[in-house]
Amino acid sequence: MESAESRERTGGSVKLVALGGLGEIGLNLMVLECAGQAIVIDAGVMFPEQRSLGIDLLIPDLGYLDSRRIAAVVLTHAHDDHIGALPFLLQRYPVPVYGSELTLAFARQRLLERAAGRGFELRAIRPREVVAVGPFRIEPLRATHSTPDSLMLAIDTPAGLILHTGDFKIDDAPVDGERCDLARLGELARCGVRLLLSDSTNVERSGRTESESSLKPVLRDLMRKTRGKFLLSGFSSHLHRFRQFTEVCHEQGRRVAVLGRRIAETTRLGMETGHLQFPPGTFINEREIPVHAQERLGLLTGGSQAEPMSAMVRIAAGAHPRVRLGGGDVVVLSSRFIPGNERLIHRLINNLYQLGAEVFYEGVAPVHVSGHASRDELAELIRIVRPEFFVPIHGEYRHLKRHIDVAIECGVRPQSCFLLLDGDTLMLDRTGAWRGTKAHSGRTLWDGQALEAEELLYERQALARSGTVAVMLVVDQRSGEILAGPDLVSRGFLSGDGSSEHMARARAELRRSLEQRLTGRRQPERELKEEVVRALRAYFAEEVGRTPVILPWVAEL
Repeated sequence: MESAESRERTGGSVKLVALGGLGEIGLNLMVLECAGQAIVIDAGVMFPEQRSLGIDLLIPDLGYLDSRRIAAVVLTHAHDDHIGALPFLLQRYPVPVYGSELTLAFARQRLLERAAGRGFELRAIRPREVVAVGPFRIEPLRATHSTPDSLMLAIDTPAGLILHTGDFKIDDAPVDGERCDLARLGELARCGVRLLLSDSTNVERSGRTESESSLKPVLRDLMRKTRGKFLLSGFSSHLHRFRQFTEVCHEQGRRVAVLGRRIAETTRLGMETGHLQFPPGTFINEREIPVHAQERLGLLTGGSQAEPMSAMVRIAAGAHPRVRLGGGDVVVLSSRFIPGNERLIHRLINNLYQLGAEVFYEGVAPVHVSGHASRDELAELIRIVRPEFFVPIHGEYRHLKRHIDVAIECGVRPQSCFLLLDGDTLMLDRTGAWRGTKAHSGRTLWDGQALEAEELLYERQALARSGTVAVMLVVDQRSGEILAGPDLVSRGFLSGDGSSEHMARARAELRRSLEQRLTGRRQPERELKEEVVRALRAYFAEEVGRTPVILPWVAEL
């Protein structure tokens, strides 16, 4: 029988490799390989939960791509968890990038921020217009999501048709009137879809996701009752939300001021691409806020996740130069609480209330609508497409598992469903689908200056959690006799000057351990350091119940 390894090398097979986005929310990057060429679908980032550790972004480890011939990058939509890693990828592999006009406008902005001065080839694609990239023929299909011009990708390959949904929901009343192209999906299904890769983010939610347009009457009702300023904060890419907010402000005679760099960029891009069209005078400059009547102001701000130094955080702290909140003002946080941000967001809400404002957010009012399909929509898509094989994408393990359960309920055979995590591969040819060999995957950190290995984050977490103890020791290079020390200095663990009882006892225990090991002969420096770490970790674990990071320093005289 032909082995899996030999089947991987056949020219008619397609290899799917997940380098991010499977087993996690964010960091989306998928690779499709065939006939010696590869396309990359999306290149996203993830924002770390521990902001205080100095890490700005997490990006997928791109090392796997070093040995691949990449034909292009294809983008499904404009969110940072799908385009944020593009500057890092293109600096390493300068290949053409395909996406909708709006998605490329956002991508171009990200490239200017982190890869200025480089010329990159950005190629716009339109729904239902097929583009050939290497051995692949890619047909973009219109999808509805929380950002306009989102796309699904129908990819014709030698192994059959692969459908990648990107992020989507089935919105029957989208703000721009452009519905998800279910008709074309039905046509493709009649021709046969071999593999469906489908967004799993909201699989735990029953029913259907509300339409984005359902927010407009909610905003209208809240604004009508507001006696003072009306502030709305959301994700910077939510152009449809900003459009509805601005339309309601215009209806009720409020001028709109935009606060925050990212929100201002989004508004500008929306105007340039035609997604935001309003009469002259709708928007005012931030400097004009103090001269307008407060009940005639609508403020569009960033900071719904309580990002440090964002406009909303500064307003809540009373530190914004032009906006002061008080009684009669209303703040709407129109986004979900990203896991890990809850504590900071709750502090933000408390601060806003203390200033006298009334605050509305998901959980107390219907002021946010998800951009992802809920379970009934996911089932509807599977029934329309009728795929032979199914892989859930964009989700943590529990989301992927539940999505497979939905697929099986909709008629996909259990043996045709594959739960893949980052680094897993799937092979597909005309005879079937099977798991391939594991690929290298991981995360790389961006700290605002340089890319670092993922291990750096674990080191910083350990330092923040347990503190550190530095050990200085001087030994005779011939006899190995201790000439000075060991001296211990602690930071973030026990009293730093070494005077505490535990530090004095730890020093004595370490010296005793070292003297037993030395026994009148020289030891290699590496072994001395290992003994320092072993002895101190054992002592602190037993006596203090904590194990700090031990940093040994040994000098020979």
